[in-house]
Amino acid sequence: MEHLFSHIGVRVFIMDSRNRLLLVRHTVTNEGTEFWILPGGGLEENEYSWDAAIREVKEETNLDISVIDLLYTLEEKTNCGLRCTNYFLGEMIGGQLNLGRDPEFDQDNQVLSDVKYFTKEEIQNLSKVYPEMIRDEFWDTIEDYIPSYKIWRRRPSKGFGE
Repeated sequence: MEHLFSHIGVRVFIMDSRNRLLLVRHTVTNEGTEFWILPGGGLEENEYSWDAAIREVKEETNLDISVIDLLYTLEEKTNCGLRCTNYFLGEMIGGQLNLGRDPEFDQDNQVLSDVKYFTKEEIQNLSKVYPEMIRDEFWDTIEDYIPSYKIWRRRPSKGFGE
């Protein structure tokens, strides 16, 4: 039986005090492409996506964050199968912003090439961003955001029969 999802991942929206959004630039040399993306990545074995969000931001940006809420879940079909990504709203609680590294790649093959905060207007001028919702939909969501009801639930499970 094949897995339900080919990939389960996380991405994190992090704003600074000047209302700018944190993005990481990926440069994929062998594909000749470059784009800006929210910090994040894939889950490790038996890892909650909430915890993966904290870990991935630390690895890529050197920032310590707390996760505030789940904003979106995006499912998309790709050539590699079904991808499910949880998009969290996070808040910086420590660390100094520095470009990190992706532990899945050795030093000579890193895809992370820059990290910085952008205003909404600056994001509009970037040629390639992912997901596209950071150009418009995200800003509407964050403007209307009311942190009164948490849709995210995390429950320990022992599996069936226990």
